[in-house]
Amino acid sequence: MARLQACGVIMAGGRSTRMGRNKALLPVGGRRLVEHVADLFRDLFEQVLVSTNEPETYAFLGLPAVADRIPGSGPLGGIEAGLKASRFRAAFFAACDMPLLNRDLIAYLVSLAADHDAVVPRVDGQWETLHAVYTRDALPAVTAQLDSGDFKVARFFPRVRVRAVEEAELARFGPPRRLFFNCNTPQEYEEALRLFGAGPEPPEG
Repeated sequence: MARLQACGVIMAGGRSTRMGRNKALLPVGGRRLVEHVADLFRDLFEQVLVSTNEPETYAFLGLPAVADRIPGSGPLGGIEAGLKASRFRAAFFAACDMPLLNRDLIAYLVSLAADHDAVVPRVDGQWETLHAVYTRDALPAVTAQLDSGDFKVARFFPRVRVRAVEEAELARFGPPRRLFFNCNTPQEYEEALRLFGAGPEPPEG
């Protein structure tokens, strides 16, 4: 498929407190977790960025890094930085520890952004804010939310046109637990190792 006319932003600013070490660099299936995301994004997007305040840690990826304007602002700060650096109106943001990203779902979410400021999956009533599309039209609301000192991502949603993608719509791409699988804990990392245990390549999907 042709590359999407959008930016892919890898969110690598987390502190990995539950994992106890930098989860982005953990090996799974012959590659580090963040490399699974980076390799897919290179194939999928015209522009790829890494959102991090430690650019030297991710220099091996060979991708431009963008830093938060407000240190300690979490994913919301990364969303602002990514949107400001994007050459495109729409940017897809994903956490660095998601080795099972589904390219068809990502392309579908990006396609929905034409008529919305943000496109965000929602599972069991919870927003998947780090597997979502945000556009430059949402940037003023993101910046205002940051400047308020409240760094919870979903708090700016009432001020923009959000397209929620619910479970029934997500189902054709696979079970949500697989679509949004990430490695926040040692137990989830062990599960990733089991999933990739058959060989160096990730499972289909």
